[in-house]
This record gives sequence, structure tokens and C-alpha cells, in this order.
Amino acid sequence: MPKLYKRDASACELIACKDCGIYQLCRLASGCEDPSVSNALVRRRFILRRGEFLYRNGDTFQDIYAVRHGSIKTYIASDDGKTQITNFLGSGELIGFDAIDAGRFDSEAIVLETTSVCEVSFSHFQGLSRKIPGLLDQLVVVMSHAILRDQQMMLLLGKKSATEKLATYLVNLGRHIDKNKSSPSTYKLTMSRRDIGNYLGLTQETICRILARFQEDGIIRIQRKYLHFVDMNRLRELASKIQAER
Repeated sequence: MPKLYKRDASACELIACKDCGIYQLCRLASGCEDPSVSNALVRRRFILRRGEFLYRNGDTFQDIYAVRHGSIKTYIASDDGKTQITNFLGSGELIGFDAIDAGRFDSEAIVLETTSVCEVSFSHFQGLSRKIPGLLDQLVVVMSHAILRDQQMMLLLGKKSATEKLATYLVNLGRHIDKNKSSPSTYKLTMSRRDIGNYLGLTQETICRILARFQEDGIIRIQRKYLHFVDMNRLRELASKIQAER
């Protein structure tokens, strides 16, 4: 198994603070000043390489994390060794909230590419929240967004056909690109077809077949690791259409 390596990082600044999921938290903690200049919340930033772990199953919960740049996969393992991917997280997204109640992680988070992470000590956050009005309220807003995303995922897995599932997943990737002001038409697929299938409850073969159909229909174009969105409107139509998969 890959070991956990944490490296201090001052580089990898490919997402602005204002586009990060904890921007408002950092801004409040820093007295409404620009958190990219002076940040009273983030303890440190570090870089992980592909295949390294942010945390492992059973690790003690101490910190929450924001993905500064890169991508991370989270998953849980059953007693028989099978795994279920629970999320893919990219630039500006948060990770670690699910361990607050138990005080330890029941899942694992592995890095899919070189990734820069902001680390926030939860005990430090609690201390600041007792001094700064609105800080805890803002955390509740952030966690509410995460709950809504999980509810949408449950709907996706339970009510949609295979084509709709994959189309919805790709539309969400497109929204993430727009939110972080990256190239509006291109996404680097750091996850494998097998992993996407595991996440969506589909086989790798089904993922490959539907992606090939989307390419034939001129909806997307895939060049090695890069997914190019050609017809986002058509993709949205497929994501919302209720039909049985043939």
C-alpha cells in the first residue's frame, strides 16, 4: 500500500482563494481580509502525489481539508475486501466532514494526481468560532451543500438509467469547470472508467460503451485523458430524460 507523505507547499496555486469551498470561512476568520494574503484559519498547505493517501480508514480525525488543486478519490471497503467509491473531489472542494461525529475516518482518501491541499485544524476552528460571529453558521452552510450533493447522488443512483447516470455525472463535471473558471470545454479525467463505473453503480464495459456512443453522436470528444465537451445542451437533455436503458 502507498504510504502517507505530506509535503509543505507554496506552489500549486492554480485556484484562487475566492473559488475555494472554504473561502468564506477563511475570510471571516481573517477579519474579512483577503485570505490569500493573511489566513488565520488554514494551518498549512502541502502537496500529495498520485497514489498517496490523505487519510486512511481508522485514522484519528483532527483536520478538515480543502483541495487547492488536483483531485482525490474517497472510498469505503467491506469486510470481504470489495470497495465502493463514495466521491471524487476536485479543486475548491472540501473533505473530512464525515469523521467529525465518530472522531475517526471510516473511509480512505487517495490522490489521483499531484494535489495541493489546505489543512484546517478542527480544534483551532472551534476556538475561532467562539470568538468570531458567523463562523460556525458559515460552516453549517458548507455542510448543507455537502448533504444536498449526497441526496442528489442517491437520486442519481436510484432513479436514472445508465445513460442518464453518466450524462448527469458529466454535466456535473462541466459545472465544476465553470465554477472554478477553468477551460469551459475541457476536463482532465484523472479517474479510470472502472472507477467511474464503481461510483455510478455501472460496469466498466457500460461506461466505455456509453462514452463511445456520446462521441459518435458528437456530444463529447475524448483524447487520451482529456474530455472535451462539444454539445453541453444535448448532454443536459440526456441527463434529464427519463427512459429505460436498452
